[in-house]
Amino acid sequence: MLNEVTLRDAHEGDVEIIADLMTDLSYPTTAAEMQVRMESIFVHPDYKTILAVYNGEIVGMAGLVKGNYYEKNGKYLRVLAFVVKQTARNLGIGKILIKACEDYAVEKGLNTVIINSGNRDDRKVAHAFYQKMGYAIRSSGFVKQV
Repeated sequence: MLNEVTLRDAHEGDVEIIADLMTDLSYPTTAAEMQVRMESIFVHPDYKTILAVYNGEIVGMAGLVKGNYYEKNGKYLRVLAFVVKQTARNLGIGKILIKACEDYAVEKGLNTVIINSGNRDDRKVAHAFYQKMGYAIRSSGFVKQV
């Protein structure tokens, strides 16, 4: 299995599959909407999008951003989007993607990886996965549309 998964950075030609992956993550998205988002992400130096390819098919992604702490010294990597296609789950791809995120953080001199994940019932499996990978639940987020 591990030998069959490759990782690569996303590029402009991947927008449609990224939209499909976001839809798989329960955020219905069209390719046109994703194109607008990715135009800003692709040119921003603090963002990185890693894709997982299995048997020639893009089956997962991690959307990352580097950040600076306000509350202490140091920098972190925040995982803003993390998804493995429904049909490719439980094959070890998520573990490979998480490791790639952590390796990227180390490469960039970042001392923490933070993962965003919703508190919805459909995220309980994801939360268990993150905890199994060594991540601790540490905070809650609040959202208000303005």
